[in-house]
Amino acid sequence: MNHLKIFKRTPHALALGLAFLALAPAGAAQARDREQASAIIVGADATAPAPQQKPASLGRSFVPLHSTLMGQGGMTRLNFSGALSIHNSSATQTLMVEKIDYRGGAGQIVESYLAEPIYLKPYASMQIIIAQDDVRAGVGASFTVDWATQPGADEPLIEAVMASFVGTRGYSFLSPGRRVSRP
Repeated sequence: MNHLKIFKRTPHALALGLAFLALAPAGAAQARDREQASAIIVGADATAPAPQQKPASLGRSFVPLHSTLMGQGGMTRLNFSGALSIHNSSATQTLMVEKIDYRGGAGQIVESYLAEPIYLKPYASMQIIIAQDDVRAGVGASFTVDWATQPGADEPLIEAVMASFVGTRGYSFLSPGRRVSRP
């Protein structure tokens, strides 16, 4: 795992971690969720210095992340872990990821990520991990991602994958991001 930079979020600060959060024992996972911990995962060689030139295009993507789904007429609740994936789809230009907000079903910000922008190299990617037991955002959770590209760069590919494991059953699905207006 030494090829990844993992930033563990806690209520107090970002700290560099060296273990993938999903590998923690169950008791540690419950304590972590109570602390509202999640992770920003970026490959060690995926980042670049800030470009000298000003961005040509500013954008925002909206990505549904269904962390909780209700079934059987509201009688059953199924929680999902989620991974927001941000991919720089440009072969030649750096992507600036400025801001990532995790929102609840009522639109409120549950958690904001990135104290400063992350610059992804061409074809590089990053992820935000939400634990299966993290139900802070409830039904209708989503992300908004503010990004900027250089002249001639392609727009990023941003999507979320959700997975849930209950007993011997597993469920998963993909949710594509959509470009929306940026205030």
